[in-house]
Amino acid sequence: MTEKQRWDGWLGPKQWLPIAAILVLAVAGLGVLLALNLGDDDDGNPQASTGNGRVPTHEHADFLLFIRGEEFDFNKPDYVSHAEAEVQSGNVHIHDFRYTVVHVHTTLTTWDEFFTSIGFTLTDPSFPGIDSSRTCMTLPDKTKLCNTATETWKFIANGVQVDGMANVNVSDLSRVLFSYGPETVDQVMSEQWTQISDEACILSELCIARIDPAEPPEECQGAGQCAK
Repeated sequence: MTEKQRWDGWLGPKQWLPIAAILVLAVAGLGVLLALNLGDDDDGNPQASTGNGRVPTHEHADFLLFIRGEEFDFNKPDYVSHAEAEVQSGNVHIHDFRYTVVHVHTTLTTWDEFFTSIGFTLTDPSFPGIDSSRTCMTLPDKTKLCNTATETWKFIANGVQVDGMANVNVSDLSRVLFSYGPETVDQVMSEQWTQISDEACILSELCIARIDPAEPPEECQGAGQCAK
């Protein structure tokens, strides 16, 4: 009787061909998944979830911007999105006639995203590596307002002073004041914070009793949907 042949560690064609086929299929499948994920970026279309976990929503928040004691007027075509025109951003915008209420259509939307969409740039300590000395806002006309020895930015979120708001997500029913000037925090709280609206709940239909029956229908009809 002949001695059994021992395996020498090498695979013959009958063994390695099926394994190679399985590996090729696995690599191809992984490539398809990666391509889908990379193509699912944030293009301002809130109808589909994005590659970073953002999904459609429909929320609202009240805000005000004061510069040297004067409320900034957002009732201008460059800032307001209209049903008959292309919106400034599909993720976050403002509509007639409540110019101090933002409409959020995609989760994880920051105040920076809103301001950037209408031509502003805000840099503050909510961004890593930014301290108070580098806090600035650039207006659409290129005016740059930075913290100085005599004028500073004050950020008030839901009645509480915070270091910065730019990189903070816009949350439903939140109320945020952005104020620049020589005023103290106490002055800002007593003279400006009291002017911020609380109308986000009307648009979110969470305070039905306050909705005027004669009010025109809201342009944004639901999660990610604005009437066109």
